[in-house]
Amino acid sequence: MDIKYLIDYFAHASVKFTDVFTKRMEPGEEDKGRTTAPGKCGLVIPLAGSAIFSFKGTPYVMEPGVIVHAGPQMPIEVKVTSHKGWEYAVIHYSLPTEESALFPLAEQHFSINTGFNTQIINIVQQIIESYSLPGSMAIFKSKTLFMNLLENILIAAKMKVLDSASKWMEQALEYIHENYAEQILVSNISKEFGIERRRFAYLFEQHTGMNPSTYITEYRIRRAKDLLEYAEIPIAEIAECVGYVDCFYFSRVFKKCTGLSPSAYRKIKMEEANYV
Repeated sequence: MDIKYLIDYFAHASVKFTDVFTKRMEPGEEDKGRTTAPGKCGLVIPLAGSAIFSFKGTPYVMEPGVIVHAGPQMPIEVKVTSHKGWEYAVIHYSLPTEESALFPLAEQHFSINTGFNTQIINIVQQIIESYSLPGSMAIFKSKTLFMNLLENILIAAKMKVLDSASKWMEQALEYIHENYAEQILVSNISKEFGIERRRFAYLFEQHTGMNPSTYITEYRIRRAKDLLEYAEIPIAEIAECVGYVDCFYFSRVFKKCTGLSPSAYRKIKMEEANYV
């Protein structure tokens, strides 16, 4: 699940806390033949242990740090995989009928990777405690805690994405530095790392401050500058060494980036070297 879409969903949909329950299952225990609650969406939040939780036949390997969202009336199956049992909470929320068509995420199942987060578990425990108490103040507190829980889930998920993205982007930079002399395309790099092209470009720009195409161009020009300091290397050969088959196109790009043609840049560098 793209965290951006998830944030947009919870920011604009009129979600409303309805109830919470917890369940504990023993090692090897299975639960089949049930469906999720009608008219409600739910967040399945692991508290301890691990299990394979399936919604409409799609399995999710769940443990603390992985939350699964489910829509209403979905067939579910649970199989405990932990040797110490499995404990989880389900927090239900509702959405006005008229908004169902506007927010299709409400009807879908998907996982949210937050990483192990004690703050999330603490808030869940507070919701469980508050919901068990009588009175309007307890209901109000449960609603407030639910929104606080959503905020913490979204922040943790976003940080997890950024942490993972940083690793991918460092690998992408290394790939560019090793292959800049080849005819590399942004679409090819994104495929190399299994990321959709537009998402790759977005993450790359967040990481480096420039889009992938601009970065590749600037890196090539930096390498060309280094080579231009050696007078014996023809400019056409330098162009090819930094990934440009067309020498004239290379010259145009170089001038656009530096304000000088390759030959003018070389002349200045030679004069500086002779002066020193």
